[in-house]
Amino acid sequence: MKQLSNASDQWLAKESSENRSVRKILIAIYFGSLFVHFLCVFFFINQPIALDDMYQCDMLGRSIENGNGYRWYSKTDVDVLKPYYSQFLDLDNLDFPENGILTTFRAPGYPFFLALIYSLVPSSLRFVFVRIAQACLMAILAPISAYIAYKLKCKPKTIVGVGVFGSFYPILLFYPIGLVSENLYIVLGASSLIALMVSIENKKKEGWILLAALLCGLTMLTRSIYAMYVLLAGFWIVGYRQVKWKTGLLFMLVAFGICMPWAIRNSIVLGSPSFVENSFGYNLFIGYHPEGNGGFVSEIAIQPLNILDDGERNTFCFEKALGFIRQDPMEAVRRFFIRVGIFVGPEIREFTFFYTNDFLGAIPTFFLVLIYLVLTIPWMALVILGPIGFWYARKKGFVVLTLIFVLGYSFPHFLILAEPRFHLGIVPVIIPFAAYTVEKWKELKNHHFIFQKDRLFLLIYLTILICFGITLFNNLNDIKDVFNTGGNTLRYSY
Repeated sequence: MKQLSNASDQWLAKESSENRSVRKILIAIYFGSLFVHFLCVFFFINQPIALDDMYQCDMLGRSIENGNGYRWYSKTDVDVLKPYYSQFLDLDNLDFPENGILTTFRAPGYPFFLALIYSLVPSSLRFVFVRIAQACLMAILAPISAYIAYKLKCKPKTIVGVGVFGSFYPILLFYPIGLVSENLYIVLGASSLIALMVSIENKKKEGWILLAALLCGLTMLTRSIYAMYVLLAGFWIVGYRQVKWKTGLLFMLVAFGICMPWAIRNSIVLGSPSFVENSFGYNLFIGYHPEGNGGFVSEIAIQPLNILDDGERNTFCFEKALGFIRQDPMEAVRRFFIRVGIFVGPEIREFTFFYTNDFLGAIPTFFLVLIYLVLTIPWMALVILGPIGFWYARKKGFVVLTLIFVLGYSFPHFLILAEPRFHLGIVPVIIPFAAYTVEKWKELKNHHFIFQKDRLFLLIYLTILICFGITLFNNLNDIKDVFNTGGNTLRYSY
């Protein structure tokens, strides 16, 4: 018995030492990632904002901070933006209140985040401080990816490599420069997954599950598309190792309970039941419009914008979308696979918009191609290697939960509306599985794993690769003019 006790003490000491070592690695990865993000932000710290979404978030943040409630498009804002909005809005016949329009269109999480920062800093410096805060947030993603690699029992050099790759992932590296909700909801969503992963092995399971519920609720307040993942995670909690059903129910009650006050507020404003944002019909309208392709098309997106009332616009768009589906059901089915391709496609829309609108000036073709490769190769590597890592690690307890996170977030986009930037929400989770594939490649080759053991996985995997390949080819065909002389003056819409 004494020998057994000594062995137990040695094991606990070893375990504690390992945890301390991993903690130090994760902290070092965070500060390394923070330095990289600060460096990127430094070069663009004083740049103005440039997109509709950014202006809208800024309007909402300022309105909250000024005590005017959740409003946008005040007369002052409309006057400032009139040269742009007059191109597609009938401004002379639209009534914009002095303090702005009470809205339910956007989820409130990110605008409230902006309002908090705005309340603490001078108005003239608000973008500077938001970018610094967002750099601090996005730097968290690198150690999150590294922690998942640790849970996969990757080697220390692989864990560090995952952190470095996550720190330099191109689009995520530049996102803190913009006023976009990805800076908040990607971090919240990935953090909620980590909290649930820790709950698997932690004795104080309920505490971690409640933390995960809090993070999930805040994530849904920032982007409601996470609701499916939260529901599936609740069922997973019930089923995993026979955890009591009350724990799973408590998780869902807390997560959705956090959203309920805002859902009630929206329902009162609209006069009908609503959740945290009222853009479902609008997104369906864009996603199923006959002149669209299942993704975001700005020429379609602007068509309903002359309807200022959120409820009327949502009803109009929803009815139109149902009409489009009934008119051509087979096209609606085809759009599902097109959206899969768009979702897994390369992240170049931001670059083509900013370059073709001459924000960056003329760039020689060689460097344009180099930028294109830098933007596309990292995601291409994740698309090819990530699914293999999921398959090979599938017997580990937390992998099912991670897969639920990926599918629960992704699948609603396939049904409604897809953009390449939407897959950024799962990038931090896929990076460690791609690294796991690289680390285990010799074993995988020796087992001829794909073709002999799992035909269903092979079918899904090939479907993803085919969709990615088609989208990549179409993108190359669409942007070939960008690489030519004068590409910076093409004026592509966002």
